[in-house]
Amino acid sequence: MSLEKNIEQSIMSLLEEFNNQKYDQVIEKSKKLLDQGNKFFIFYNLIGASYSFKNNHKEAIDYYLKALDLEPKNEEIFRNLGKSLINEERYDEAIDAFNQSLNLKSNNADCYFNLGLISLSRKEYLKSLSNFNKTIELKNNFYQAYYNLGIVYNLLGNLTKSEENYNLAIKYNNKYLKAYNNLSTIYIRQNKFKEAVDALQACLSVDSNYIQAITNLGVAYQAMNNFKEALLMYEKAINIQPYFVKAISQKLFLNRKFCYWVNDPEEKNQFNLINNSIEGVTPWQLLSLDDSARDEYNRAKNYSKQFVTLEERNSKPFNNKKIKIGYFTSDFHYHAGMMNMEGLFKYYDKNKFEIVAFDYGYNNNDETHYRIKKYFDKFFYVSDLSDKEIADLSKKNQIDIGIHRNGFSQNSRPKIFAYNPCLVQINFLGYPGTTALDFIDYIIADKTVIPENHTKFYSEKIIYMPNTYYPTYDKRKVSTKKFKRSDYNIPDNAFVLCSFNNSYKISSQEFSIWMQIMKENPSTYLLLLIKEKEARENLLFQFNKYKIEKKRLVFFYYIDIQDHLARHSLADLYLDTFNYNGHTSIVDSLFSGLPVVTKIGNSFSGRVCASMLKAFDMQELITENNDDYYKLITKLINDKPFYNDILVKTKNNVSHSKLFNTRDYVQNLEKAYVKTLKMKVEENKVENIFIGN
Repeated sequence: MSLEKNIEQSIMSLLEEFNNQKYDQVIEKSKKLLDQGNKFFIFYNLIGASYSFKNNHKEAIDYYLKALDLEPKNEEIFRNLGKSLINEERYDEAIDAFNQSLNLKSNNADCYFNLGLISLSRKEYLKSLSNFNKTIELKNNFYQAYYNLGIVYNLLGNLTKSEENYNLAIKYNNKYLKAYNNLSTIYIRQNKFKEAVDALQACLSVDSNYIQAITNLGVAYQAMNNFKEALLMYEKAINIQPYFVKAISQKLFLNRKFCYWVNDPEEKNQFNLINNSIEGVTPWQLLSLDDSARDEYNRAKNYSKQFVTLEERNSKPFNNKKIKIGYFTSDFHYHAGMMNMEGLFKYYDKNKFEIVAFDYGYNNNDETHYRIKKYFDKFFYVSDLSDKEIADLSKKNQIDIGIHRNGFSQNSRPKIFAYNPCLVQINFLGYPGTTALDFIDYIIADKTVIPENHTKFYSEKIIYMPNTYYPTYDKRKVSTKKFKRSDYNIPDNAFVLCSFNNSYKISSQEFSIWMQIMKENPSTYLLLLIKEKEARENLLFQFNKYKIEKKRLVFFYYIDIQDHLARHSLADLYLDTFNYNGHTSIVDSLFSGLPVVTKIGNSFSGRVCASMLKAFDMQELITENNDDYYKLITKLINDKPFYNDILVKTKNNVSHSKLFNTRDYVQNLEKAYVKTLKMKVEENKVENIFIGN
């Protein structure tokens, strides 16, 4: 048999073994043939490809280069080389390899796809769009290209295009798990929960153990208030992968929402796992689980890594006749935070400022929305626009100062600010903590919520307001409706405690103190504003555990805000939660003339109530530790003259305190806005700003 025939048979045999994934045999036999003097490029290429499939890309690169020495115009080897170079993160060399391949064969879709992956990894999103679109031009059914287009459009905030491309990826591969899962996240962000569930169920019909889809199904169920099914999904995901931090985070939040504290040691271990993980999870829903400014900063840093600066900031002033303030939020409707912002919009100085709304919410058809809307000079509905389109609209309208109202709270769109649409960009009110985003310049705070020794835990510079950072509206209306204790089976002579914070803010720590106080003071009743059935059941279980009559726990339901304010008359004392204080609920209580007791914490969210009480001139209701919190509440219950003095002062301070001086607050905030803009334009710097005292 001739030498050529032997070589041909060897090649055919090696190709068969390669196709059967016998990579070690291919490497061994090819090397043996090379050692025997058979210096053919195909052997080097086969060794390189085998090493590639074994994820040994460093060795693969060496053999691809040797193959190219023998066959310098082989476009396939250049492609293979490029892929291995990508895996070694040698991107510039990979780009050169793919370009060499394209010079030899210009219509290769695979090359453009891989160039798209490189651009995506480098966050060069426009380049990646071009490369993925070129891929599809050459090969219309290239489902991975559609999938990656979906990723890019999502990163750019164009949810419509993202959804479209994920669906096309599924069209050409109906078993593409990642496409189903990513599509569901787009649906969830658009409040299309049924569509999200359908996509995830289709995904799980292909692979029932795909934990990302299981977790997102839990998120969708949770958004639909199907909490039990949501919890089952999170637990299923954790059973499959015990260290899957997204599922753990969601479960911990839902447990807290249910007031389920039975497994506190296990919860602590799981929470430590999240804190020690480099994988970012939404920091907002973890605020109630601890009281550490440092840990909150680290969680925000991990989460914020996905948000990168997409466009450079314009440093030149717009030369507007008035300073233009843009408020960006999904909350221009009947929303707790918006109730207190109304004064900002109503009282701003129309001679010096213009205010512009960018509303990307979906609940903008109520009385609150239309009442607030009339205060704005311009009002844009932008929920259907991409993040870039919103940013471009802001630039077109020459917005000087952009207010990021949502932070990392629900329905947040921080990518708008990644395009740097405004000269100054400020984190305000919606999220009580740092965003750790390098394109957000300031956070509005005060010396109580961010002591100067805590500034190291904030990526933003601090705008220090003189009294409290928290705005209030002094013209809120209170219903004239009369509420009677007898309607709730509460004795007239009872001392009624209340806490109207959301259920997820309540921890076992403060609740155990409440139970101790109630056990020691049989005349006390407790009012809670809890809508979740599961939370009510668990709280009743706790009452039974402490052997306290269940009738002494009264659940309120949500009612019209004016009636709710009037309903505060049923209570004698408001009890704040620890790690995540009340915000609007504290304002409601003080505005209603109801005293509030708090314990000052170590994080922003645990110091909010103290900030308000100082501005309300009721520092005596701020405690430093659990024991003092218990003692003060007990004294207020049992020392009637002391309580009456506190009550009278509380009612008087509604009309006299700095907390409810909305006009002064607005004027101070406007001073802050002017200072930030002046500093940015004239000095090109961002520094801490102190307003007033």
